[in-house]
Amino acid sequence: MKTFFFAVVLSVLIIALIVTVLIKQEQQSMFRLKDVCIRLMQKFDSWQMMR
Repeated sequence: MKTFFFAVVLSVLIIALIVTVLIKQEQQSMFRLKDVCIRLMQKFDSWQMMR
């Protein structure tokens, strides 16, 4: 019974760690996507100013 409980706790901790890593990677990719969108908007604005 003790080993089963220990295995359950260990697996929950491992799953939580994996989820945390995935969420961090997703946030970084979202920041990158936001930077690209901001850069495109700035280029578009400067292109409109030149017209």
